[in-house]
Amino acid sequence: MSTNLSFSTWNIHGISNVVLGEKTKNKDFIDHINNIDFIFLTETWCNSNIDVPGFRSFVSDTAKPHTNRACRKSGGITLLTRTKFEKFTSIVKNSKNFLWCKISKDVLNAKNDLFVCGVYIPPEKSVYFENEIFDELENDIIQFSSKGNIMILGDFNARTNTLEDFISKDGNNFINDTSENCFQPKNRLNFDHQINNHGKQLINLCKNCDMKILNGRTKGDSFGRATFHGNSGISVVDYIICDQELFRNTNYFVVKPPTYLSDHSQIVTWVGIGQTNEKPDTNPGCNIEMTKLPNQYIWDNHSKNNFRESLRSQEMQKKLNEFMNSDFTNDLNGANQCVTEFQNILLETSKKSLKIKKCKRRRKITNIAQRKWFDKDCRIKRHDLRKLSNLKHRDPTNVELRKNYHDALKSYKATLQLKRSEFHNKKMNELETASQNDFNLFWKTLKNLTDDLNTESNSENSPKNHEWYSHFEQLHCDHHLSEEQEKIIGKLKQKENSKNLLNELDAEITIEEIIKTAKKIKSKKAAHSDKINNEMIKYIVLISLPMVL
Repeated sequence: MSTNLSFSTWNIHGISNVVLGEKTKNKDFIDHINNIDFIFLTETWCNSNIDVPGFRSFVSDTAKPHTNRACRKSGGITLLTRTKFEKFTSIVKNSKNFLWCKISKDVLNAKNDLFVCGVYIPPEKSVYFENEIFDELENDIIQFSSKGNIMILGDFNARTNTLEDFISKDGNNFINDTSENCFQPKNRLNFDHQINNHGKQLINLCKNCDMKILNGRTKGDSFGRATFHGNSGISVVDYIICDQELFRNTNYFVVKPPTYLSDHSQIVTWVGIGQTNEKPDTNPGCNIEMTKLPNQYIWDNHSKNNFRESLRSQEMQKKLNEFMNSDFTNDLNGANQCVTEFQNILLETSKKSLKIKKCKRRRKITNIAQRKWFDKDCRIKRHDLRKLSNLKHRDPTNVELRKNYHDALKSYKATLQLKRSEFHNKKMNELETASQNDFNLFWKTLKNLTDDLNTESNSENSPKNHEWYSHFEQLHCDHHLSEEQEKIIGKLKQKENSKNLLNELDAEITIEEIIKTAKKIKSKKAAHSDKINNEMIKYIVLISLPMVL
């Protein structure tokens, strides 16, 4: 039963990176957004949908390049909302600098809908900055405030120091209002003591629209922590701003420590919404436990000869003769007994001649970057960087810590680049060698040439146990049959009862048919729980053909 909704914004500085790849697949990124209900990613540099498990994405336009030369896109805002809130969320306005969405009052347990705007305003000296951008935002706030509550959040590139975002009533020109409806927010604190033109315009917007900045005055960030971390210093340029009613219901506001994913910190706020009517998932299939397949036998280039020699041994020949001389009953039990004994002969032969694939049990180490080349050296560098990041977050004005952090960040990225290059060079050498000696190894190496670890076994999008269970349960469930289908089933039953009259199907299976069928069996296919693979059956036909008659 949730009593808070979380809203967040994060200038991600490009959704993809040459070394890191798609940041949305990085475990550190997933951990940062895992418990967030609504998050605006700014400066994504793309206008295509983003696939994040458990979220639905809404994407804004991007600014068109002001040059004919090849260059990346500028700006870009993406809203990620949890799938359970998708039907309550709609986009009401979309532009290159603003992405407005409406969240239904049913989610908030409130009288009014909530209009939330993700913002990215370029720096004043940027070629993409437009002078009327703050006026446009103010007009939007005025328009939507008549329909519900307002929250705006994102990267404003505005430095406001501790300028008051409300009209002060101090002095002799005002009579103090002591009524219950009087609301006077406490002054903000800020680690950033600079003011720029964007900051002045943002403060004027707050005064004109009666909006309040959460940074530096809300529980969780009473000091106004920095949101941008550059080589030359820090600044507060990312904000969450809301109207007075929403401000009263805000419970917490947090600035996350800096990470290697971006030079901006993620900021999060939690708004109280009261009790919700969420019902726990009572799907009985959620607790289904799947049985793992047993360890399988390895079939390599030497397995054929080893398997053949083991099968021709005196011990196995004796068991084959006993099997052939056995008198199995001509019914279901007899058929099952025959198959079981045949299976035991194959397994015992395999046990004496083939290697079994053993899984080494060791502590699983999560690959943060989801890259094959992300090894122990990368993990150590990342660990050192995270320690410095936390220290810097506690003491953002410490110049020495800032220098050490950026040195560690540079070293970490250089290590990632080196490991990536070494991995690709190694794969290219393996590919060149395999092309001259082993074509099977060549295609296997080519298939695994990518450095991405997005396999079905570790993919977040792969079906869960209860989803597999539900799929096959519904696949073969009872269906309502029409009269025509009932007639067809009746005819099939009649043919089943008269099958003894079909003498052409009762002919003896010939050796040629068995050999022809065995040759069609595909190799290198996974075995089931009986651990018998296709190669065993194929070669036993050629070695001990009478046994399979």
